[in-house]
Amino acid sequence: MSTNNRIHELLEFFKTNPSPEEIYERYYDENVIVQENMQPPRVGRALSIERQKLMNANIKEVHDFKIGAVLVDGDRSMVEMHLDATTQDGYHIHVEEVGLQLWKNGRIIHERYFYDPVSFDGKAKEYNQIH
Repeated sequence: MSTNNRIHELLEFFKTNPSPEEIYERYYDENVIVQENMQPPRVGRALSIERQKLMNANIKEVHDFKIGAVLVDGDRSMVEMHLDATTQDGYHIHVEEVGLQLWKNGRIIHERYFYDPVSFDGKAKEYNQIH
């Protein structure tokens, strides 16, 4: 399956509200490297699953979530995302980010996110620094 088909399949899968385990096990390599901005990378699917579970549990209400531009060049993809939410501890988060993925054999082997974490506070700020 082409990278273009695979990334669009992943974005459609998001609409079903899958668990972090379902997403990572279906689309990410077991030894995936994921990096947030300039922070040290997380290595391995299990660590990214646990971090994502913490982030998801901290969201009280999602006000808006949109996928913007999706670009594919060979085995690389780029996805623009917009999130507006309120956390369990009462903070408002507004994030506009770009995720850059490197694919191999239909799975993401490296992913890096670029965004300004200025609106992160409380638990969201703490969880965002897990690597």
